[in-house]
Amino acid sequence: MNGTGLEGEDKVLSVLASALRIEEFGIEFYRRFSECAREENGAALLRGLARDEVQHKEHIEKEMRRIAPDADLEKVRPSESLLGIVPEKAFPFPPDRCMTMEDEIKALEMGIKVEIGSVEMYRNAAIQVTEPSTHDLLEKLTHVEEGHRKLLEDNLYLLQNEGAWYGYSPILEG
Repeated sequence: MNGTGLEGEDKVLSVLASALRIEEFGIEFYRRFSECAREENGAALLRGLARDEVQHKEHIEKEMRRIAPDADLEKVRPSESLLGIVPEKAFPFPPDRCMTMEDEIKALEMGIKVEIGSVEMYRNAAIQVTEPSTHDLLEKLTHVEEGHRKLLEDNLYLLQNEGAWYGYSPILEG
């Protein structure tokens, strides 16, 4: 137990559990999208974003263990006030074929919405949490997800206007 007390610790863990759900969604979204992307540049970008989300999930789990070393992380309930931002697990991918350019555009648009929701969730969570280490993590994730949104928007623009992905350039997280 840290100095924030049970209520504060529970609140922080609940906020982090919401963040964990967003990252789990992102991992699955980008993994599935990468398997169906028509071009290797697009698939590489999406695999890179999935790897970023895996790292974010690991950072969040590490922070949760730091705050409550004995807690069962699977049983921590996400914050009700933040949970509404977590997107439904409705993937725009055809089950029996890979994607057309129109499918990719729709999926990129969905990915942008997911990143916008992630930024909003992290920004709101950072406001709610006063614990310095957790607050800093949530601020960092806010900025990284903004970078993801920008990458997706840039690729969407190129796909719509030139019919091709520009691909992946690693995102430095500091």
